[in-house]
Amino acid sequence: MAITTGDIAAGIGGLVERHRARIARGYDLAAAIAAWPLALALRRDLDLAFADLLLRDLVVVAVLAVVLFEIGGVHRAFWRFATAADLAALAVGSALLAGAVTVALFLIDRLQAVPRSVPILFAILTFLLLAGARIGWMLLAPRRTARGDTADTAPRAFRPVLLVGAGEGAALAIQLLRHAAGPVYRPVAILDDGATLGRAIMGVPVLGRLRDFAATLARLQVQGLRPVRILVTAPASAFVPRALRELRERAYAERLPIDFLPELVRLHWPASASAEPAPVAIEALPPFTLAYALGKRTFDTAAAGTVLLLGAPVLAAVWLLIAASIGRPVLFRQIRHGRGLVPFTLYKFRTLADPVGPDGRLLADHERQNAVGRFLRRTRLDELPQFWNVLVGDMALVGPRPLVAAELAALPDGGRERARVRPGITGWAQVNGGQLLSLRQKEALDLWYIHHASPLLDLRILWLTVVMVVRGERVNEGAIEQATAAFGRESRAVPASGADVPT
Repeated sequence: MAITTGDIAAGIGGLVERHRARIARGYDLAAAIAAWPLALALRRDLDLAFADLLLRDLVVVAVLAVVLFEIGGVHRAFWRFATAADLAALAVGSALLAGAVTVALFLIDRLQAVPRSVPILFAILTFLLLAGARIGWMLLAPRRTARGDTADTAPRAFRPVLLVGAGEGAALAIQLLRHAAGPVYRPVAILDDGATLGRAIMGVPVLGRLRDFAATLARLQVQGLRPVRILVTAPASAFVPRALRELRERAYAERLPIDFLPELVRLHWPASASAEPAPVAIEALPPFTLAYALGKRTFDTAAAGTVLLLGAPVLAAVWLLIAASIGRPVLFRQIRHGRGLVPFTLYKFRTLADPVGPDGRLLADHERQNAVGRFLRRTRLDELPQFWNVLVGDMALVGPRPLVAAELAALPDGGRERARVRPGITGWAQVNGGQLLSLRQKEALDLWYIHHASPLLDLRILWLTVVMVVRGERVNEGAIEQATAAFGRESRAVPASGADVPT
């Protein structure tokens, strides 16, 4: 049987689909590696006399790019659906990589062969290469779909749809309809009382206000695009009641069915079904405490940035060690609740293998842990990615450890008192017993810290953390008795949190 060009293209397409994540990672790494010599060449007017040092520089760039891109999750977003937030993450990742490479090369030879503007050019070029590929793919993908380069190449019917309401809802509706299976419902026009006439959302024009329904229908019919359905893309509360009522009456007269997108995608469950704590308002802090909090945040930001830059080689080594001994994903992510009980994603290095064995059996924690995981927990190296949480403001260096929703529900006040401050990488409870303490003891120690927080106490906790890493966890009965006498209270039973590492 002869092999056609279409068969080859289909085979390549299937291969790309199966290995899309690896290809994306590989491209991002190649882009970062290529950006460094490009930056040097641009700065030196394409003079390549630096080639003798280039290999060393590229090794540094490659190692740091693998670690920082993995920690930042640069590869996680689908290229076709990249958002402004994804592009912002690329910009941050490019800047962090440029900073880390600069620090690493400075420690090696004080950047003697590298002009000072090269790191800036490197950051810009890295971002352009990363973002450019994603934007290009976003522009190419709709055309591929329009040409029929999809699994379903059979011709499909075309049915025009009139959208009511512009904005995010209209953009979502257009995406949904363009990728729907079966008969193609294609949006052909938008009616909206607030949007500027003549503008378009993803190629679909705004042709009029809601009161222009009849005129819009007539114009579309002349073009052979008379809609067969109307889709309202915003909640009914977003429209003037009279305008929406008149639209319903006119649509009924034209025998056009109306659907409301919010009702089509709405999920229903009892309000009590969710165990997630609701964010709470933060009580105003006294002037002295507020000044201390601002100073602490400044110190935390500087310290976290320094640790991430100077500790990049350690991060790279740990990442490679985990990937080789435990497997992917290297990072463990879990939703915790911080200041004001606002949820955020906490990052740690993974120390446990997959909870399901090769035979499908659920494994206990001791079966999932190996020597590498025990070493990372013992030395607290698994906590290093949390310096990113500190840098972005989710956490502080010192404070109560962040808890999951089930643990907060076990506290008498639901964790509202401890939510007055940012959670920390280390805290008063951790240096006075840590995992050896009960939830009630930890809570008492955390509350004692909140009411006695000061720069000197923070420095003491940081020093005791170093001592704890060297000597191991030890229970401080005196600190526990003092905190329990002032803030001890009964806690409800807490269900298992599913955390990778107990706190």
